Amino acid sequence: MRKRAATCLRNFSLSASLVCSLAGCVTYAYPIVEPPPPYAVLPVDESMSCSGIAASFRYAARRAARLEYWLAVGPLAGYGYERYPLDAPKQLIDERRRLDALADLQRYKGCTVMEPGPAVVEERLKLEGSVRPPPPPPVPPMPPPVVLNSKG
Repeated sequence: MRKRAATCLRNFSLSASLVCSLAGCVTYAYPIVEPPPPYAVLPVDESMSCSGIAASFRYAARRAARLEYWLAVGPLAGYGYERYPLDAPKQLIDERRRLDALADLQRYKGCTVMEPGPAVVEERLKLEGSVRPPPPPPVPPMPPPVVLNSKG
């Protein structure tokens, strides 16, 4: 019985010393960040013609440009959505993923491929151009000066 107690005591002291020796160690746990799954191309997208895919691509580029512009400008007057600053970045990521998926589908089908980056920049420039205030009207020309001839 004494031998059994001595063995238990020894095992306990070993495990306690192991825990105490590791108590000051710091270990870093790195979260495993997996890339998001590819955007699910719908069967309707796969059955579209090249012109249909291009139209869908332009629409997605326009939407991504709007989201980027709205995020850059700030909250929109009259919208009243408190969650917009939280939801818009996720929607922008989804639009970017859709653009990538449509570009891949264009390559797969042998269509003319439109690149997502330049398409979004072009749509954003169009959007910013339409939002700018109109230029001020031109200043009318001044009348010719009046010359007074004095007699004297």
